Amino acid sequence: MLTTEAYNLIYLPSTCYRPEGWHKINTYQILSQIGCPVLKSVIIEKNDTFSLKSINDIAKYLNSDYCTVRYQYTKPNVKPIRGGNKIALLYNVIIGNMIPDAMLWLLEPVDRLKNIYGINLFFNRHNESLLLECVGRGFDTSELNRGYMNPHQSIIFQLPIEYGWYSEWWKYAKFEFIANSEYEKSKYIRLRNLHDLKLTADAELFDSAYKPLPLYLIEKLMGYAMKLYDNLIDEEDFVVSCSILENNKIVFWDIATPKGKIETFLGWQ
Repeated sequence: MLTTEAYNLIYLPSTCYRPEGWHKINTYQILSQIGCPVLKSVIIEKNDTFSLKSINDIAKYLNSDYCTVRYQYTKPNVKPIRGGNKIALLYNVIIGNMIPDAMLWLLEPVDRLKNIYGINLFFNRHNESLLLECVGRGFDTSELNRGYMNPHQSIIFQLPIEYGWYSEWWKYAKFEFIANSEYEKSKYIRLRNLHDLKLTADAELFDSAYKPLPLYLIEKLMGYAMKLYDNLIDEEDFVVSCSILENNKIVFWDIATPKGKIETFLGWQ
């Protein structure tokens, strides 16, 4: 049985761990408690006690010899390193990914280049609306969040979501799609950003034309959206990010709030 005391490793999600001030980790925990699927993860709280035994315990918990690496900064950093890459669970590799003033946050392995969709759910309680912004295969929501490109597909709902008598919810939603010329431009932007991250990819990464979200996936997202809407009652405006993995599994990442955006600007995220 793994314990949070051994080797200063913290196993998540957990109802026992309530960190103060770590916005991304806190919102990941909240997502899990609400019932939104998240990846299992391990936080290396103290780098100086990390050992080969730690590697074995992490691999056992994540059920893999690989992981996806993220960071939780403990001090402001004006140039934070971006996480999200898949790395091997080897001692020297993990040590090589440790950086000052940050806890290493290792999640179940996901290949960011193989995601089918990346999706942001923007909730606005001022006008009781939900906006789904989506990018297609080979993309992720970081391009949307950093303003590099427009969404490939948008869906707008009024909250609470109207289903009608015969669950014909699509009659009450508004759908918008990117022009094919803009979709082609977004491919070049994505390849350039991947190059900056030192990741190798070519146009084979993408679909020739954007494939709209299937109805069954939209309906799953609608169900999770209502859980978020009903539980996060103290938040006026917030954005929840998720991905559709290559096996069609939905995985939620974190919740962005105005407070969280300020922390990101100050270099805490």
